[in-house]
Amino acid sequence: MAARAGVSLATASLAMTGKGRISAEVREQVLAAAQALGYRRRGLPVSPERVRNVGILHHQDKNFEWNFIRPILFNLEAMLLEHNLLPILLPVSVGADAERVFQRVLAAGAGALFSIHFHDEALFERLEKRGIRVVIVNNTNLQSRFHSVCVDDFQGAYEGCLHLLKLGHRHLLYAEYERPELPAVVADRFIGFRKALEEHGVPFAPAGRITIRPMNRRELASRLKAAFSRQPRPTAIFAHDDYLASYVYASLGELGLRVPEEVSLIAPGDVLDYAEPCTPPITTMRINTASLGILAGRLLLDLLKGEIHDVHVLKLKQQLVRRGTCARPA
Repeated sequence: MAARAGVSLATASLAMTGKGRISAEVREQVLAAAQALGYRRRGLPVSPERVRNVGILHHQDKNFEWNFIRPILFNLEAMLLEHNLLPILLPVSVGADAERVFQRVLAAGAGALFSIHFHDEALFERLEKRGIRVVIVNNTNLQSRFHSVCVDDFQGAYEGCLHLLKLGHRHLLYAEYERPELPAVVADRFIGFRKALEEHGVPFAPAGRITIRPMNRRELASRLKAAFSRQPRPTAIFAHDDYLASYVYASLGELGLRVPEEVSLIAPGDVLDYAEPCTPPITTMRINTASLGILAGRLLLDLLKGEIHDVHVLKLKQQLVRRGTCARPA
């Protein structure tokens, strides 16, 4: 590596370990040489004493996501502070410029990084080459390449659909919204839903899958009206998440349909805050976001201590929480 980069052995060593006063240009030169030679750092410990700041990337585009990510942030913060690490929030938008995000992470002095929902493979690879360890939280798109803590969306949707089938439902709708930034979660939930139907011999027509633009209530109401004008009428709806389910709940009421007497409703959650009196009590496959934060924090600490070598992926199981929106079909 030293020969290819045109530097001394000592300079190459310092560049790869992140030590010493080396210019960014020389460091990038050595890292580029390492990549060209196929060199992979394996299990090199990064002492927590060397890392002071830990960046936390998170989406800022959707206000309703705050209730979901708040327990993740709180638990990450508590664990980092307990180990004398300073958490630094770095809000980003979907489609954010990777170079600007890279520079923000460097400007924050982050020696490690959590990324909640947000993903950019080239950006994360670049950060890790600089010795900044990356842990992705609640995003399965890059789980084969980077350390990740996420939710088993396939199994959660499978078990949620199974709950409806056990109640006796055979005519189901699936409602979702476009999420181009998280294609894996959209695919996994629908595939899990379909798997449960197939195993129980329940047919599902393409018209039973309703996909709308993000939270377009008028479009949702129109699609639901069309679905309930056909025979046989649906007796249950599986929604992509409980925020969308709240829109479904309202639209069903406008159509004169009662939940759960005429239509059962279930969704992965909990995006909504069920402590609020105005929140409809929707039965969910609950995602324990507090545990996501705790597991992600532990994973990063193990990485910094050099206790993990290969890519680790931890998945949480969703848990059924009954709130009264599911019942046997009339």
